[in-house]
Amino acid sequence: MSIASRNASPTQSRHTISWLLLIIANILWASSYVAAKFALQETSVVLMLALRMVISALILLPMIIIRRKELKLTWKDLPQLIVLVLVGFVINKLLEFGGLALTTASDVALLITGESIFTAAWAWILLHEPFKKKTAIALLIGFLGVYLIVERSLWPNLPAGGGAGRMIGDLLVVVALLIESFYTIQGKALLVKHSPLLITAASIVGSVVFWLPVAGWELFTRGPQPISLLTWLSIGWLALMATVIAYLAWFKGLMQVDGTRAASTLFIQPLLGTILAVVLLQDQLSPLTIIGGLLIIVSVYLISR
Repeated sequence: MSIASRNASPTQSRHTISWLLLIIANILWASSYVAAKFALQETSVVLMLALRMVISALILLPMIIIRRKELKLTWKDLPQLIVLVLVGFVINKLLEFGGLALTTASDVALLITGESIFTAAWAWILLHEPFKKKTAIALLIGFLGVYLIVERSLWPNLPAGGGAGRMIGDLLVVVALLIESFYTIQGKALLVKHSPLLITAASIVGSVVFWLPVAGWELFTRGPQPISLLTWLSIGWLALMATVIAYLAWFKGLMQVDGTRAASTLFIQPLLGTILAVVLLQDQLSPLTIIGGLLIIVSVYLISR
């Protein structure tokens, strides 16, 4: 075996593991929509999110304490960290899972990929990044896909009965994606200056300051509700697997794979998330919903290229 081959082997192995970690993160995120649907059968959006964030924070807190010197946060960073907490792990989550409570897990799985589209749009508007003709075409394709998923028709109409609630849920998810992509752009400076993983962990722990009193008030006014084993398992999955392990795997994978290439693994979420929703929750997909999802995937692919 040559020296070059021996030197390439460890590097190639680390690269393969990094790709595997990115794939695992997206598989776990894809499962979160179905898990949240199970949890929301017996809990409110606020209580489910509060339990998820508190459990995640308890797991991540030791890591922050051990590696606290690496954070190197200053008082100037504190306002920006507070914004990241509120926008990324409070407002965004309330809208996203509030929308999920009204719509289907398959709709959310398909729409979630649209975050890349909105991020590209915010980067053009706020960061004044170069706006190419191909980017404009990709954005138009993506927005058409979002429209078809929300509207389920080529022409604007308000569905009767439960369809109106599902449309409102989809719109809440779209607004959540707009906010989350804004969070990504605005938090870019802080996330570049500090470890993204530690900042994310600190944001999750910081969000407990909001979630504990809000959930406590809900329990005080409504009284404790019985929670089944399935609901606890769903919330535990959301906290441990879809939050802690998924973020650890994602940022660990990004250490060896650049962000543009890693973005291709995001396609796992609409694909697997939709399959899980159809199989486990018996979600129904219309032809226009499928077409809309495909248009979003094409748009994200073009932007990532």
